[in-house]
Amino acid sequence: MVKAIIAWIFIGIFMISCTVGVTVLTSEGPSVPAERTEAVPAQPPVARPAVPEAAPPEDPPAEQPQAQVVPEDQSPPASAGPARVEPPAAPERPQMDRIVERIKADRGIEKRFEPGENSGVTVSARIEDGADVFEAVYDLENARFTDGTGMRINFSVTDIQTGAVRRDSFVWKIGEDDAGVLLGFDDDFMDVWESYFDLFDAYHARVTFFVQGEYTDFCGRAQSRGHEIGYHTLHHLNLPKISRDEFLTETLSALDGFRKNGIPLLSFAYPFGLSEPWMHEVLSSSFGILRGYGTAFRIYHPSDIKQGYVSSKAIDNLLFKKDEDFTAMINIVLRTAKFLGGDAVVPLTTHTISDTANWGISPARLEYVLKTANDLKLKWYCYSDF
Repeated sequence: MVKAIIAWIFIGIFMISCTVGVTVLTSEGPSVPAERTEAVPAQPPVARPAVPEAAPPEDPPAEQPQAQVVPEDQSPPASAGPARVEPPAAPERPQMDRIVERIKADRGIEKRFEPGENSGVTVSARIEDGADVFEAVYDLENARFTDGTGMRINFSVTDIQTGAVRRDSFVWKIGEDDAGVLLGFDDDFMDVWESYFDLFDAYHARVTFFVQGEYTDFCGRAQSRGHEIGYHTLHHLNLPKISRDEFLTETLSALDGFRKNGIPLLSFAYPFGLSEPWMHEVLSSSFGILRGYGTAFRIYHPSDIKQGYVSSKAIDNLLFKKDEDFTAMINIVLRTAKFLGGDAVVPLTTHTISDTANWGISPARLEYVLKTANDLKLKWYCYSDF
């Protein structure tokens, strides 16, 4: 019995020793020398992350093709197989190209103009192509001579339906036609006018002098140089402010004196450009054309002038403080008359010829008018020509 107890005691001690050995091995792990870690740099120990690490993706099978990235502006490659050959499309000119070419050809397009502020003018054309409508606008203000026979003109054309706009230019060939100028001088500056007869001759210009008062020999001399004499009343009164009897005296009483001396007096200019409808009826039996006066820019065709009344644009010094303003106005006015083509006529009116007079034109400005009209191949008209 005693031996059995002693045996169990030895067995218990042995079991306790084994348990302690296992515990020590589990908590400390195997011993690794420090130089062992440095000796193998390619395999450093990796610290365990705080959260589980996702498994790395598997390599795709060798036979699986990689996905192809196609840019947004590029179609994906065609599938394998023989390429399909499409027949070439029939050539078709875009509609806007046709319209632009028509404008550049400058034939068969009816142009129109609209006066604007400060003597500005808009020249445009409405062009129909089937059911579609296009609007062309010409920039005559910035046109430039390319040589002695043409000017380069910029233009824009707008598709009315879509709003699409195209800009281009063309060379406008300046040819001979019946477009022209009616240049008139008012009042009683006979001596001044006559001193410029040679200048008018130098530019082959014929003008109309609307004289006031009685007949003088100036009228015969001016007519012999190719100019016209029109009438401008006896005393330059404001006709709507006087009586009818005084009106008749002012406008008709001196006519016989002119006509007996070979001056037909076929045209009449209202003082200040002011009139009333009944005056046209009274004077139309004695004059073929009655002329008003103002700052507005107008263009007439011969058929309009023959109806018996026109209004002429003033070009006096008073209206243009700077020479560049004057030349810009003359350019656009005369270019418009010529560009409209055919027989467009623009009336212009001033008074004396002087650098200082408000109601007159300076010699330099007058010569600019004469030269510009000739450069544009405009004809010189008198009122009696109609």
